[in-house]
Amino acid sequence: MTTVTGIDVQSIEEVAASLVKFGDRYRRRLFTNRELDECGDRAEITARELATRFAAKEAVLKILNPSDVIPSWRSIEIQRSGRRFEVVLTAGAAVLARRRGIDEFLLSTSYGGGFAMATVTAETAPFADEVLS
Repeated sequence: MTTVTGIDVQSIEEVAASLVKFGDRYRRRLFTNRELDECGDRAEITARELATRFAAKEAVLKILNPSDVIPSWRSIEIQRSGRRFEVVLTAGAAVLARRRGIDEFLLSTSYGGGFAMATVTAETAPFADEVLS
């Protein structure tokens, strides 16, 4: 087994500006219905929560390390589970995780100073890419 880590930082202000500029198109392209429901509709909280989820999705992508086709943003879902977040994969992202021998992600998030941050770790099975390719 190999432990892999992905880290990402996202500007909350940048997400807030994208929400204003692109509105629903931005939301629907990047986030699932569940994610949007969990983030609420208060602008400052929504931007912070979506920035946190976006950073987590980027961190997951760094672990999945797609070489040719990048999975859709919506195939990586960041769900709230009590006070913690969980990573749930579907479609292309789930396929990449299986190829890497990953069945569980650990996610830690934080925000402050106008930024949201996520750190994701996972264990990969040795030689999983070669076996399932």
